Amino acid sequence: MQTPADTRIPMVLLTGFLGAGKTTLLNFLLRHPSMTGTAVVINEYGDVGLDHHLVEQAEPDEVELIEGGCMCCTSRGRLAEALMTLFTKAQRKQIPSLKRVIIETTGLAEPGPILSQILRAPQLAERFVLDSVVTLVDAANAGTTVEEIDIAQKQIASADTLLITKSDLVDDAALTALREQLKGLNPDAEVYVPKKGAALPDWLFTNGRRRPQSADFALSPLILKADSIRLLPVTPGAPDSVDPWGDGPDWNDIQTFSLILDEPVPAWKLFGWLDFLRSLTGADLLRFKGIVNIQGQDKPTVLHGVQNLLHPAEELPDWPSDDHRTRLVFITRGWGQETVRNTLAYLQDTPNEDPLLKPATP
Repeated sequence: MQTPADTRIPMVLLTGFLGAGKTTLLNFLLRHPSMTGTAVVINEYGDVGLDHHLVEQAEPDEVELIEGGCMCCTSRGRLAEALMTLFTKAQRKQIPSLKRVIIETTGLAEPGPILSQILRAPQLAERFVLDSVVTLVDAANAGTTVEEIDIAQKQIASADTLLITKSDLVDDAALTALREQLKGLNPDAEVYVPKKGAALPDWLFTNGRRRPQSADFALSPLILKADSIRLLPVTPGAPDSVDPWGDGPDWNDIQTFSLILDEPVPAWKLFGWLDFLRSLTGADLLRFKGIVNIQGQDKPTVLHGVQNLLHPAEELPDWPSDDHRTRLVFITRGWGQETVRNTLAYLQDTPNEDPLLKPATP
């Protein structure tokens, strides 16, 4: 039986630190013939919005402005309102069509809280679906920004796709080094280099490549990497042990690593362990994703989390290969492999029954 087509409106969250070139990229994208029917939600930090005036190609009724603060903090709740306004306009034929939405954040916005708003609003879940998170990285200023700015680090780690902008301002050696640095920090992300904002629409809108229920969904080769060891380092030279209660993380504390579990895991154990990790690490669990073998289930489950947000678990129609082990990829800051290793006892040594479901002792 075929899976019904997803008729919800795809959304892209477009992030990038101040001056990365989001408006330039938007103006180019909206000229593309295949982008007809694209609406834009723009978030301005100040009380008077300007960026919506700078987006040249969009019709005024197809742009919603959120001003007066970042929608990740002071303007929370406004995003759902803006998206529902666009949906209502389309229903009433006030705009020609609504085929897709780009949400442009401020350069100071954290992706995690914004994703939480999108995924936890029932009225949005019925009508919209998150396609991907796209982060712009300014090649000319990447050295300082990537190494020193906390928000820029979170934007990079949260991305499904990284677009390196202003590449014409650096030489080939610097560009190659930046690409390698970004792949080392977020190895699952696709990396592209648009020239002067000339991005292709399918770099942002993936036609389901990132959505597990889509026929076009493809798991990252990193997640499917076959290896028999239980904890597989991905970043060369990562420290063996990091104190999560030290003086505070910096960019050099970021680790990327994979966890492989040979045996199926009870659902209550797995989600309890992930909740514990998220409470222990907070926003410094920058990203995790993977494919999981849940005990008692024949089909694999795909998990994806950004900072404190765990996306809803989704079941795949079948295993993509004969390898049915659980594989999770982590990007962390200030803690890493040792913290995960030390907490694995919860998954490995506790009883298989959920203690909350046991009958009371007489």
